[in-house]
Amino acid sequence: MIKGGRPEKGELVICRITRIHPNSAEAELIEYGLHGMIHVSEVARRWVRSIKEFLREGEWVVCRVIGLEDSTILLSIKRVSKDEKTKKLNEFKRERRAEKLLEIAARELKVKPEKIWGEIGEGLIENFGSLRKAFEIALKNPELLKSRINPKWAEKLIEVARRSYGEKEYEVKVRISLRSFEPDGVERIKQALSAVKLDVRYLSAPYYLLEARGKDYRQVRKEVEAAARQIAEKFPGASWEIVE
Repeated sequence: MIKGGRPEKGELVICRITRIHPNSAEAELIEYGLHGMIHVSEVARRWVRSIKEFLREGEWVVCRVIGLEDSTILLSIKRVSKDEKTKKLNEFKRERRAEKLLEIAARELKVKPEKIWGEIGEGLIENFGSLRKAFEIALKNPELLKSRINPKWAEKLIEVARRSYGEKEYEVKVRISLRSFEPDGVERIKQALSAVKLDVRYLSAPYYLLEARGKDYRQVRKEVEAAARQIAEKFPGASWEIVE
């Protein structure tokens, strides 16, 4: 669903590159149905000789709104950290899924697609902040949902949420780069990886994949990140990142 109004300065937004010029790129703000501009100086932290080396038309990127000038929304890619990018993409995916669930509920209630937003969508956003949070409430605190919205919709959202989410198990993966130039370097890496209580897979030198699963996404992610930091501290130059 398209948000109303315009984004705020500093807000992270999901964008699709629509056109590339020599010194800038045009982008559609997917969540707002608006268009913005990314100057070549805001594409990357290093020097950009050709913007086409970094972006292509149709590509989806996470941007930060850095300015609102009349009808132009100024965007930046380089001012978004890896963690911010990962978090924003995950939030966007979960919100998109919630939109699909709302469409399922509407279809089962025989509500036409064009009436969903006015009949229930706006109310869910106003009461709970996002569709995703509304469905979380439907699972964790159904009585609260019933007290805030039309009972007919509340019962259906609870039913759809239980059917779709249930006892979902989340998976979090971290790709970690490890090198050791000590004589027993390989053995040191093996010991460090075996010391954490996670699934570990070898990818290709020097990359390994750490995996964990659980019903609480935040807790699972916290455990994986802690394990990655614990391992990385033992090897100078090590790096890691959450992968989708």
